[in-house]
Amino acid sequence: MLQLSEVRKSYTTGDFTQIALDDVSISFRDNEFVAILGPSGSGKTTLLNVVGGLDHYDSGNLVIDGVETSRYRDRDWDTYRNNRIGFVFQSYNLIPHQTVLANVELALTLAGVSPAERRRRAVEALEQVGLGDHVHKRPNQLSGGQMQRVAIARALINDPEILLADEPTGALDSHTSVQIMGLLTSIAQDRLVIMVTHNPELAEEYATRIVQLRDGVVSSDSDPFVPDDAAQEERSQARRTSMSFLTAIALSFNNLMTKKGRTLMTSFAGSIGIIGIAAILALANGVNAYIKGVEEDTLSMYPLAIESQGFDIGSMLAASAGLMDGGSDEGSTPEGDVHEVQLLSTMFDGIGTNDLRSLKTYLDGDGGGIDSSVNSIQYSYDVTPQIFASDVSAGVRQVNPDTTMSSLGLAPSGAGGSLLGSAGSSSVFSELVDDLSLVDTQYDVKAGRWPTGPDETVVVLSNNAGISDLALYAMGLRDSAELDEMVRQVVNEEEVSTPEEALGFSYDEVMDVTFRLIAATDRYRYDEQYGVWTDRSGDAAHMRSLVEAGETLRVVGVVQPNGDNSVLRPGIYYTSALTRQLMERAAETEIVRSQLEHRDVNVFSGRSFAEDEANPEELDLASLITVDEAAIEKAFVFDESKLQLDLGGLDDLSMPEIELDPSAMPELDLSAVMGDIDLTTLVRPPDNLEADAGQAGAVVAGLLQGYLDFTTAAGADPADTATNFPAFLASPKAARLLTATDPTAEPGLVTRFVTGYLAHATANGLEVADVGAGMQDFLASDAGQALQSEAMGLIDTSSLEAQLQGAITGYMEEVMATYMGEVSSQIGDALQTQITAALEDSMSQLTEQMSEAMSIDEDAFTEAFSLNKNQEELTQLLMSMATTELNSVESNLRKLGYADPADPSTIEIYPVDFEGKGRVIEILDSYNERMRSDGAEDKVINYTDLVGALMGSVTDIVNMVSYVLVAFVAISLIVSSIMIGVITYISVLERKKEIGILRSIGASKRDIRRVFNAETLIVGFVAGALGVGITFLLTIPANAIVYSNFDIENVARLPWQAAIVLVLISMALTSLAGLIPASAASRKDPVEALRSE
Repeated sequence: MLQLSEVRKSYTTGDFTQIALDDVSISFRDNEFVAILGPSGSGKTTLLNVVGGLDHYDSGNLVIDGVETSRYRDRDWDTYRNNRIGFVFQSYNLIPHQTVLANVELALTLAGVSPAERRRRAVEALEQVGLGDHVHKRPNQLSGGQMQRVAIARALINDPEILLADEPTGALDSHTSVQIMGLLTSIAQDRLVIMVTHNPELAEEYATRIVQLRDGVVSSDSDPFVPDDAAQEERSQARRTSMSFLTAIALSFNNLMTKKGRTLMTSFAGSIGIIGIAAILALANGVNAYIKGVEEDTLSMYPLAIESQGFDIGSMLAASAGLMDGGSDEGSTPEGDVHEVQLLSTMFDGIGTNDLRSLKTYLDGDGGGIDSSVNSIQYSYDVTPQIFASDVSAGVRQVNPDTTMSSLGLAPSGAGGSLLGSAGSSSVFSELVDDLSLVDTQYDVKAGRWPTGPDETVVVLSNNAGISDLALYAMGLRDSAELDEMVRQVVNEEEVSTPEEALGFSYDEVMDVTFRLIAATDRYRYDEQYGVWTDRSGDAAHMRSLVEAGETLRVVGVVQPNGDNSVLRPGIYYTSALTRQLMERAAETEIVRSQLEHRDVNVFSGRSFAEDEANPEELDLASLITVDEAAIEKAFVFDESKLQLDLGGLDDLSMPEIELDPSAMPELDLSAVMGDIDLTTLVRPPDNLEADAGQAGAVVAGLLQGYLDFTTAAGADPADTATNFPAFLASPKAARLLTATDPTAEPGLVTRFVTGYLAHATANGLEVADVGAGMQDFLASDAGQALQSEAMGLIDTSSLEAQLQGAITGYMEEVMATYMGEVSSQIGDALQTQITAALEDSMSQLTEQMSEAMSIDEDAFTEAFSLNKNQEELTQLLMSMATTELNSVESNLRKLGYADPADPSTIEIYPVDFEGKGRVIEILDSYNERMRSDGAEDKVINYTDLVGALMGSVTDIVNMVSYVLVAFVAISLIVSSIMIGVITYISVLERKKEIGILRSIGASKRDIRRVFNAETLIVGFVAGALGVGITFLLTIPANAIVYSNFDIENVARLPWQAAIVLVLISMALTSLAGLIPASAASRKDPVEALRSE
């Protein structure tokens, strides 16, 4: 039941107040067809709007089913209109940009009905009004009567309790009017229909009740209704209305599609700022991506390396800078003075030993969470694989480490801990990183695959599929004799003959190459006699057998860079599995175990390292030679007819394959030789000698020595024999010596011999003590010859020969030991040759001294001396024991190919990016701080970040420039947003009618705001999409131009994340700009909105 009680409604314009309803009281039945008649301005439409909730009364009350509406809020009126009221207007009030079906569905949409249900009920409603075949047409495609029926169908779609029709036939012809009236009559059978009309005929014919209004007052009522006489019916709970966001989007989208040109232009204007920002972001992203690519490539090429002996590059740079600026911060040097710049001290302060064992333990335990910041951590060891060419037909050739170029100053290298290897190295072999993801994206596999096993290698080509000729020589694809000849020509400063033609090879030929691997420990053999390990590298046969039995290394792949950045230098790469295998095998060998068990003893010399350092050349070489005394005895032949010993036969003495340096042979000291001869056994006693032979020999041997002792004790000159010798003969000691013979005899032969020698030495200025030289000269004199003749009968030549042979044998052993000590640093074939030359020279001197009495069988003499080792064994022993380099247990283990897996020589950290590198540096600095705080200064590490020092702020600079540019361009974006807000307000004015329609069918103010917010969202989305799309199109020619001129790909590329964010920003800004117009639209008076055109 609907009841108006003293409802008053007035409109004020300026100072004029128009009373539309003047205390109107009227009640309506639930189902009747009421026609309201009256002249224009009588309040008919106002009454209809008040009943429909579009307009609100100033006073009085509107009672709906016993519920007063005086306390209704806007939300309650919206629900009331949507659930209980259906409007039919004279001007139809259809939304032109919606289809007939969508116009009818709209009320159900506000009611929250499901899409399928909405469609079904809308179609049924249209079929009821005879428009089932026009559901997809737009209002402008229908006639006036059809549009009115659409309005009626829309009014009935929610099954309202009250249908309000304002001049439903006013714009129709009479025939159509009859149809509409008949339709309304049928509707009034079960609900209240209130129709405003100016046509009394239609009212009389179809209405069941006619109410006349005049000047806002009910002037007549054909069938008044008193509500007190009617029972109140219980009504169901009204449904709350709400327009979904998708409905708002659809309404706005359809509206915008009716104005495509303006919408596109508006969106384009809004997209200008988006284009600017997107272009800047695209350029910044492209540049950052380029920088990042360069940085990542650089990180692969130059990882953060920590060596076992680290240095602080900052100290070195500071030292260099200090040299340039004078190295003093305390003012200038006084005039005339020169001060010291401590360049080396500063540099060496930055050099220290790193404890990589402790650091490896820390990193392996994910210390500091480093795993999330790195791609890989590579541990390298001082282990160089001993790799040889497989073909040994022309001799053994080692290709890693390759010493071919050593004479040119290029050091051999093969460990290759880093990806680039040593720049000054002549080796073509390097170790591949464990994590192939660091390199595989930068290379195309042209043949085979990447290596994985210890016996597999890969050949890395250059960008243009090239490989160095040095690698070809190592692989045996070029004749290595060519390389040897070129090196020889360079060393000898000759004109170098180089191959003129560059060769080409197929992938199959490259992959057919194999190498041989031997263990470093296989080069050494234990010498039982000396207790040392000798190097047998010089034994060609031994090395050949090792190479032939060595493990085969295969080439399993050929790769080529797929871009300009190549992490690996062209060459041959083996896996770290090979290094680990060599370390494990070395650890099991006897020589390595021996060195590890006796870390203070050098296994190559048998002495401690301290002794090696103190006496690097100390070597007992006397034991290397064996002397056959019987052979020497046979070699010396004495001519008894002569006293002089003729040793001239030694002039041509030679030892097979031995040459000696004469200057290295000490001179023969006959005094020493004679000192070893027992003269008492050589002299036969004369007939008048009463003493036995032993006594006579003692007299002869002791007389001269006694004289020398006498002069020494007396401090006299032995050369003054005229004074001193008679004094000596008068001494008791001489008397005792002489009385060994007949005391009554005249001075004997011995006395005269000694006296004559002393007199001769004095007269000729000879050294008395130098018996070897002086005696020979004396024996050549006339006096000496006479005494020799007299002494012939006294000398036992056979005894002399035996003793002389023994003395010379001892002398030769001493000579050989002395000589071998001097030339111990010389090795190889020259050793025997030099020894032979020295022996020949020594024998020549001995022959010259004793040529009168002795002759030597050269062959027999040569055979008397023999080396205990052959030439190769002697060379190996000398190389092992007589090396001049300073050894240590670490250098020996490195030479043997052993390393402790827990103690790497180099740690290379490959960060994920530059930000990750910064985190790695923070972790390392934190590690150092912790070591310092724990008092473990020896575990503090020094590392070098060369790349970081050069490129640390590049990304920040690019980002800062981007931010500044974005800030400038954002101004245009704000201006565009304001413009869109203005255009949205214009749209509000254009859609006032639509606002009124929506409010009439139950749309709330929030729903109206949502419609216009949806419109600005759509415009913002289109603007953002246009901006992103145009930017993308602009980047295509921009990238092409940059690439053609600078060879940089994709210098401008907008990331999809940024594109989405820009679109969202555009939508957010346009929505923000549309808030004020949308709020204004929601506040529009629905009655005024319906009246607008």
